[in-house]
Amino acid sequence: MQPVVSWFSMDNTNQITQWPIGTIDAGNTSQDTTFLIWNNRGGSTAVSDMTNCTITTKDVSGGNGGTDASNITNEVVFKKFIEVRVDTMSETTFTPIGGVTTKAIKSGGTAPAGTIKGTANDGTKTNAVANFAQVTLHAKVDPLATAGNVDFLLRIAYQYS
Repeated sequence: MQPVVSWFSMDNTNQITQWPIGTIDAGNTSQDTTFLIWNNRGGSTAVSDMTNCTITTKDVSGGNGGTDASNITNEVVFKKFIEVRVDTMSETTFTPIGGVTTKAIKSGGTAPAGTIKGTANDGTKTNAVANFAQVTLHAKVDPLATAGNVDFLLRIAYQYS
């Protein structure tokens, strides 16, 4: 069975479908936000593991931040304004991501590099360490960024068999 991917808040109580970063002035960094990226959260039967997992940003068309129909470049993606720290890999520094620039992620415990397990679990952080990756993200906006609202996507890429 294919993986069952979901994003949850750090306290594992609310499913996340949007990340409202808010207004960040050019040259500043937003507050850190931590997400749990689950495979098969609370699933009673196993599904396929997510392997070769990476995270990046994409423009709303799924592209790498090139110009859209209005000839506007998505700087958030193209200039890599979003930065990630993979907490389940015990990282202490943030890495810029965007477009083809990705960052490997993995779950905690004994899961191999780049893997989020699909084993049956009870959906708790304590008992299902191998079923989720914990990542912390923020936006670090370039001092010369263009003003205005910018929509973008956070994307997890993975393989399964």
